Amino acid sequence: MDRLIARYTNSYLSYVLMYLFYNISFALYSAMLSVYLIGKGYSASDVSLCVSVGSLSAMVTQPVIGSLTDRFGMRPVNLTMFGMACLAAVGVVLAPNFGMLVGSWATVNLLMNGANPVVERMATSSPYGYGKVRMWGTIGFACGTQLSGIIYDRIAPDALFISMIFSMLLCILGFWGTQPRLAETEAANIEADEDTEPVSMKDLLKDRRFLYYAALQILLISVTGATYSFCPAFLTSKGLDASTASTILSLATIVELPLIVFSSKYMDKVPNKVLLLVCFSLATLNMLVFAFDMPLPLVLAATLLCFHPPIILNVMTNMKVVNTIVDPRLQVSGLALVKTCQSFGTIVSNNIGGRIVDAVGYSSMFLFLLVVVVVGLVGVVFFQVPSGNDKRLFS
Repeated sequence: MDRLIARYTNSYLSYVLMYLFYNISFALYSAMLSVYLIGKGYSASDVSLCVSVGSLSAMVTQPVIGSLTDRFGMRPVNLTMFGMACLAAVGVVLAPNFGMLVGSWATVNLLMNGANPVVERMATSSPYGYGKVRMWGTIGFACGTQLSGIIYDRIAPDALFISMIFSMLLCILGFWGTQPRLAETEAANIEADEDTEPVSMKDLLKDRRFLYYAALQILLISVTGATYSFCPAFLTSKGLDASTASTILSLATIVELPLIVFSSKYMDKVPNKVLLLVCFSLATLNMLVFAFDMPLPLVLAATLLCFHPPIILNVMTNMKVVNTIVDPRLQVSGLALVKTCQSFGTIVSNNIGGRIVDAVGYSSMFLFLLVVVVVGLVGVVFFQVPSGNDKRLFS
C-alpha cells in the first residue's frame, strides 16, 4: 500500500484528477445557474442578484483566504474549502427559500473561487508543464457543462449539486496526491530580492500602470462574466432546450483546448499587449453577434468561437502581465488584487445586465456589454506594457 501511495504522490494522474474534477464541479454548480433559477420561477434580476452576492462574497473573502494560505499552507486550507463546498452544495438543495438558496450558492462560489488562484498556479509549478496539466481543466469544464444540461433535463435540477459533491470528492483525492513546487518558487523569489528594499501591498496601489491594467480587467471580465451568467438562458430563449444549450457550451469550452495545449508555442513569443488586444477583440466580436439579433447559426458560431477563447487566453495573459509588471515578491498579492477587481466587474455587470434583460431583453443587455468591451479595447491600445517574453512562464 505504501508503495502504491508513493507512486501516486505527485504523479500525473493526481494532477489529472484534481484539474478534471475541480472543473467538472465548477461547471455543475455554475454553468446552468440562470436556467436553474429561471426554471424555479425566479427572474433574470434574481439570477443577477445570486451571481452578484456570490461574486461579492468571493471578492471580500479572497484576501482572507490568501492570508490563511500563507499562514497554514495551501494543502490544509484548500482541502478544508473543498470539503466545506460539498456541505454548502447540500444547503442549495435543501434551501427552503430564495434567501437561503442564494446564501448557500454564494458559499459554494466563494469557496471554489477562493481555491482557484492556487489551482491555477499549480499548473505552472507542476513537473509536467502548463499545457499538459491545464488542458484537463478545459476538458473537465466541457464535460461538466455537458453533464449539467443532461442532468437538468433527464434527472432533476437539484441533482446538479448532488453530482457536484461526488465530483469534488474525486478532486480532493487528486489534490491530496499533488506536490507542486509553489514553496520553492516563492522561496526563490524572496532569496533573489532579499537585498532590495521591502515592499508591501501599498506599492501596488501606488503603481499607476498596475491600476490601469486592473481597470482593463474590470472591463473585460464585466463582459465575459455577464455573458457566462446569461448565455445559457439566452440560448434557451432562442428555442434550444437545456441539454442542447449545454452541448453548445460544452463544445465552446473544447475550442479553448488548443490554446492551452499549444500555449508553450506562442505565450512566450507574443507580446502582452497583442495578447490583450486579441482577448478584447474576440469578446467584441461575440457581443456584436449577440447584440444585433443575428440568425441562430451565426449566434451558435459566435458562441463556439468567441465565447470561451478570450476567457482562457485572458487567464494565461493575466499571469504573464502580472509577472511582467509586478515585483516578484508581490506576485500573489498582484494576482489576488486583479481577481478582486474581476469580481467587482462581475458584480456590476450582472446587476445591470439582469435589470436590462427584465426590462427590454437580451439584445439590449449585450449591446450594453458591447459598449463596455469597446471602451476596454480602446484602453488597451493606449496601455504601455513590456512584452514579457523574457519571463518564459509557459515554455
